[in-house]
Amino acid sequence: MIYHIETEDLWREALLAGEYLPESFESDGFIHCAALEQVADVADRHYHGRNGLLLLCISQKLVDAETLWEPSEGLYYPHIYGPLNVSAVAAAVPFPCEGDGTFQLPTNMPEDTDDFPETDT
Repeated sequence: MIYHIETEDLWREALLAGEYLPESFESDGFIHCAALEQVADVADRHYHGRNGLLLLCISQKLVDAETLWEPSEGLYYPHIYGPLNVSAVAAAVPFPCEGDGTFQLPTNMPEDTDDFPETDT
């Protein structure tokens, strides 16, 4: 799975529309995502102290748009180059910040299945 952080309100709108595009898509050209081990760091850097967030748990196998793992700040992050079909989201888990504004992975996460796309080896 790959993960994306979004507000509850914008995710509700996406569910009604059947697809999701964040506000940053127009300027960036893709949807920023993260691997599980990157989520808390990304949240701390970009959402410190914010509440009302969800952690979207996305099955890469079910994403209709092209997904590429690309370098940023010395690490590789998954980027979705098109609208995210809501059917690829296995779960939308509440993602509250701690009292000090930092984030910890929720305890009620779905099982992180090994659903990375197959590669030619």
